[in-house]
Amino acid sequence: MTELDALLILNHLRVGPITSRRLMDSFGSAIAIFKASERHISAVSHLSSANAGKIKNWEKHVKLDNAWAIIKEQNIKIITYKDAHYPPLLREIYDHPLLFYLRGELIPQDNQAVAFVGTRNATGYGRSIARKWSYNLAARGFTIISGLARGIDTESHIGAIEANGRTIAVLGFGFGYVYPKENAALLEKIAETGAVITEYPWKKYHGKASFPLRNRLIAGLSRATLVVESRRRGGSLITAHFANEYNRTVFAVPGSINFSASSGTNQLIRDGATLVTSPDEITGEFEFLFPMPKQSEDKVQKLIPKLEGNEEILYSFITEPISIDELAEKSDVSIEKVTTALLMLELKGLIRMLPGKIYDRK
Repeated sequence: MTELDALLILNHLRVGPITSRRLMDSFGSAIAIFKASERHISAVSHLSSANAGKIKNWEKHVKLDNAWAIIKEQNIKIITYKDAHYPPLLREIYDHPLLFYLRGELIPQDNQAVAFVGTRNATGYGRSIARKWSYNLAARGFTIISGLARGIDTESHIGAIEANGRTIAVLGFGFGYVYPKENAALLEKIAETGAVITEYPWKKYHGKASFPLRNRLIAGLSRATLVVESRRRGGSLITAHFANEYNRTVFAVPGSINFSASSGTNQLIRDGATLVTSPDEITGEFEFLFPMPKQSEDKVQKLIPKLEGNEEILYSFITEPISIDELAEKSDVSIEKVTTALLMLELKGLIRMLPGKIYDRK
């Protein structure tokens, strides 16, 4: 058994990072834990006799050869707390994982990360903010971190990808399992262009209990957490709580008092989170750490999200303020399709609606 084997076994046995470190402090290393007697293992504070028994008889619970075979077959990387490229921000939190699984690559730029979190049942307003702001920040060189869930998470990842920027997905389940299923292609794209991280072994999922643990990693990997939309009780508020606990900045986007999707974010602002109405207010917080090169500012202006079908046709006609009727006439596209395409162009941050339903480029 190697030290890495021992860490992998602890991970499969679901021995948490704090307990694992307590055991390692008591016995000197991860390997030494498995050489100790059950009586000595049980004597370590806050460790149940059941867990002591599982550790001592780990071979009944963990098929180590099978675990390594899957890791090799699936090209999964293992990052431990001893690795030089272990994320510096994550290392700062008191309950950082001793080991996590990785697809894709981690790079130094990821130390300049902002987490985007919010409700799965997002409004059009919330989706628009998440996508536009993540696009903007990713284009400026920030890495966008989120949890691959429906709603705000999905829009945040897509916005970063559209900006040809960095995004990291933190999963609440092991590789080989995808939730939601419709994000399978998105997960592959993130792994190809950024990174996907999980603490869970292959195909392991422990239900709702998995997500608070996932949320602590999202907060720990980020310099700041932006809550776009959240109800009063939700995972986004748990992430914000972790960010506060780790002494990281919490930003919140204000929303209408008439929408429950904004009740949590409005409460966060009341409780002391920083209200933001523009991504510029986020970048301004970190200029002292990461001065923004002029070319990065230009990149924000020059990058245009991918346009599909009628969006590209209509955008080419919006060279000056123009009405829906004029657009339909000039483009020979039906009013219904014009309306749909204009909405998508608004969500992508390319146009704005002026009084009288006149549209112009931003």
